[in-house]
Amino acid sequence: MGSWKKKVPMKWTANGWVHELEMKGGEVVEFKFVIVSMDNSLVWESGANRALKLPREGSYAIVCRWGATGEPVKLLPLELEQNGSAGSAGADITLEAETSPFVGQWQGKATTFMRSNDHGNREGGRRWDTSGLQGAVLKLVEGDLNARNWRKKLEVVCELLVGSLQSKDRLEALIYSAIYLKWINTGQVPCFEDGGHHRPNRHAEISRLIFQELEQVSSRGDTSPQEVLVIRKIHPCLPSFKAEFTASVPLTRIRDIAHRGDIPHDLKQEIKHTIQNKLHRNAGPEDLVATEAMLARITKNPGEYSEAFVEQFIIFHHELKDFFNAGSLAEQLVSIRESLDERGCSDLTLFLDCKKNLDSAEESRTVFQLIKTMQSLNALRDTIVKGLKSGIRNDASDAAIAMCQKWRLCEIGLEDFLLFF
Repeated sequence: MGSWKKKVPMKWTANGWVHELEMKGGEVVEFKFVIVSMDNSLVWESGANRALKLPREGSYAIVCRWGATGEPVKLLPLELEQNGSAGSAGADITLEAETSPFVGQWQGKATTFMRSNDHGNREGGRRWDTSGLQGAVLKLVEGDLNARNWRKKLEVVCELLVGSLQSKDRLEALIYSAIYLKWINTGQVPCFEDGGHHRPNRHAEISRLIFQELEQVSSRGDTSPQEVLVIRKIHPCLPSFKAEFTASVPLTRIRDIAHRGDIPHDLKQEIKHTIQNKLHRNAGPEDLVATEAMLARITKNPGEYSEAFVEQFIIFHHELKDFFNAGSLAEQLVSIRESLDERGCSDLTLFLDCKKNLDSAEESRTVFQLIKTMQSLNALRDTIVKGLKSGIRNDASDAAIAMCQKWRLCEIGLEDFLLFF
């Protein structure tokens, strides 16, 4: 690190090679790993330098694999501890096995853990009745007939919404798309494997096209308040298209987990065939449901499985929630911290502190707590709304568009929290 003048020796643990560093926030740090032999000979990682943009504050972990310098370096928020007690909620959130609201709304079939790739035909009894249908809803039903998996269903919505919407048909197309996507995400419209092999980056690319179209429609002068309202219902149903998910081989941690040597063979087979292979062939909302079911199983009896295995699975669970944009409001907000200015970070910290105090108070909440939380929420949401008003520039980078999606989801999440807390 530091123009290769700073050596950072690492310590071997059950979790791999680790080291803790304290660095100045707000900077971009380049680094590489190197093996130093007893005779001081060096073996460097191949490929480009790793680059890490440091947030202005906070405590984070990163997990890197030797030689995989092309993989994005992802910051994983950790809870700060001071004098043996947890730090403020505004600092960061704890990396825990927390169930996502996404899975809490699931109405599809329960997960069945498999030890082979024989997923079978589970489409019995399904019917597509188009009698009496016309317009956008007819296109969706006819499209779904030939769209067994989630990727193809996203393509059906993309074809309906992107570049072909006329003002007179727009509201109807948006309404039916919102309903269709919600039914998919809750399992009421199931997804199946179709024999193809398309990694999740294809889903992410389709999501980016839909998101850009929705943002453009929202900014038009002839867009009605009803259309804006429906668009806000579509956004949370789209997967993330951050760089780590548009990479040619995204979400690879589960592959390493499925080949660990410290877990029973039958468990490895279930992870491999129920989650890993399915996710990398035909990703769908059911994969997050299966992952949370597996997580509940391996954390039910502490000590039954190795801590390193459980820790890696929890990290994968957080990555998968991030892909499905299924994190909690606090997780979503922490994900945009590095893109906020100093005032925005201050607003974020204050709101998370207020939210934590409000959540812990439960039935003993005071009027003062409610008012303070509402004020902090409005200040943070105002900052985000002002940032979104400028829209997406024609020359915006993919990273900027992906961050815009996160900002939009945070803004929607804050409004929902204000209405229902």
